[in-house]
Amino acid sequence: MGGQLQNLLLLTSPLGDDTQPTQEGTLHAVSLDAVEKLSEPFVLNIGAVSTEQQLAPSRLLHKPITLTVHRKDGTDRYFNGLVRHVSGNGIEQRGRWEYHLEVVPSLWFLSQTSDSRIFQNKTSVEILQIIFSTHGVQPVEFRVSGSQPVREYTTQFNESDLDFCHRIMQESGFFYYFIHTKNQHILVVTNSNQGFTTMEEPSHRVVAAGNNVDIISDWHTGQRVAPSKVVHRDYDPTRPSTPVVGHAVAEDPSGNSHYSVWPALTSDHSHAQDRSRHALEAGAAESGLGRGKGYNPHFSPGYRFSIDNNPSSAGSEYIVQATHHHAVDQTWLGGTSPAQYGVNFKSFEANQPWREHRTLPRPSMPGIYSAIVLGEGGEEIHVDRLGRIKVRLLFDHRRDTVGTHATWVRVLQPWAGNGWGWQHLPRVGSEVGVSFISGDCDNPVVVGSFYHEQNKPAFSLPGEKTKTGFRSRSTMGGGTADYNELSFDDQSGQEKLFMQAQRDHHVKVKRNELNEVGLDRTTVVERNETFNSRKGDIHIQADSKTITIQAAQEIRLECGNSSITIGPDSVKISSPKVITEGQDVQVEGDSEVLVKGGMIRLNP
Repeated sequence: MGGQLQNLLLLTSPLGDDTQPTQEGTLHAVSLDAVEKLSEPFVLNIGAVSTEQQLAPSRLLHKPITLTVHRKDGTDRYFNGLVRHVSGNGIEQRGRWEYHLEVVPSLWFLSQTSDSRIFQNKTSVEILQIIFSTHGVQPVEFRVSGSQPVREYTTQFNESDLDFCHRIMQESGFFYYFIHTKNQHILVVTNSNQGFTTMEEPSHRVVAAGNNVDIISDWHTGQRVAPSKVVHRDYDPTRPSTPVVGHAVAEDPSGNSHYSVWPALTSDHSHAQDRSRHALEAGAAESGLGRGKGYNPHFSPGYRFSIDNNPSSAGSEYIVQATHHHAVDQTWLGGTSPAQYGVNFKSFEANQPWREHRTLPRPSMPGIYSAIVLGEGGEEIHVDRLGRIKVRLLFDHRRDTVGTHATWVRVLQPWAGNGWGWQHLPRVGSEVGVSFISGDCDNPVVVGSFYHEQNKPAFSLPGEKTKTGFRSRSTMGGGTADYNELSFDDQSGQEKLFMQAQRDHHVKVKRNELNEVGLDRTTVVERNETFNSRKGDIHIQADSKTITIQAAQEIRLECGNSSITIGPDSVKISSPKVITEGQDVQVEGDSEVLVKGGMIRLNP
């Protein structure tokens, strides 16, 4: 390794610091192996010694610790984090026992938690703030430029909180790094190169050998093939005839590789455009990564530096993407060799926008998930103009989704067209089955409904297991006897089709209607019944027996000015002219026959 630094490593922990060298149990650092990278939690592997043979891990785990790389010029580089692992090897040297510490940022502990929940109508920044606040990730600084779109529906499903945050940042074009101070590490989340920080003493020289802090050796830059065009496509059901397309093309393509992505996982054209641009920028940034070796401990991801003397890089500004720090200081073990320090790093040109590749896909959602239909304002049916409803998925265990804030979810119908098809709308409080279009956890669709112990089947089971059909419920406030029904009973020998209209029954036949009844037909009308043939005849025929018309008070037949009125004790025929014809006409009266007229003619 390179530079010789006296008193190189200073350690501050809950057990003390190097200002208290004689305090029993104080840890002293003897080595450092630190790995840092943009948009990843750093890991510090610290070798330390203590006069205490058996340190209880609980004294250090999840506790803050700071390791200082102390330079001769008095400028210090701090590495601050929380201890995630403590181990000892049982080796004693010069009265001190060796220990190994793994130190990570508070963000890393999100990898130890997982959840399933839904965020609705929140920006990516708001979602991240909720997660960070819940788990005590602080301090956090958002250097996010531009207006942030509201994410209508965002699902976390069986993901660690860290993976979920990484995924949200990747989808949004965000990336992050850490600023270390003596007492804390600051998480910086940004979406542009303007969010990076300039390094202390940023100017550096490229030379073949040397170990000064401003020297970079083993410097390599180059370029490899990157995608030249990226297209994201998707579908928006509110504008079905307008495809959702976002594309980005490299200004100076290094190849002819085209990427076409379906689905874009968004129904917004501008979001699809951003995702194509971000993917193109991620490929371009990665393809231009350079690498080098230096001796400045302030090399850290997200920091800017410049090279002043290299012909190919003079005056160029770079941003550190990853580092690997190595340091050894055997002072506390009585070593006589000089302390050593070096850093290997990767970087990219500052004028190249940085993006992260989308390495974390949304969780796949196979199968069907249960949800409860939501409403608002006391409605029993809550729906929008497209037949969408609102639901709360059962895995969203916080139950903080309510109808007023929930997102509209499409309902799969057996048949659908422009003003025609099948329509049934699940009602508030019922349990429905939810699937996800293309497996996208942020694109749910209701595919059916479930019965359960409180919402029993429409027909009593297993007794009525031969029945098929549907029964509705009057709304608002309908009871068990208030419904429309169409059902089919397939019990052999008792087959039956049953129909009930809770109030009115309207049948409209635009041309012909034919009804055939194998045996008897009975029609019971509680009040009035009217037959009206507007343009044709009404024909009633009994081929073999009798037609009986019966009334309690009166039967009346009318045609123009003529009528026949039949009452319980009389029959009245009224017409301008009455004609009775027959081979035999018989008129009888048990008590009297009365014939009256202005003129009576017999056998004229």
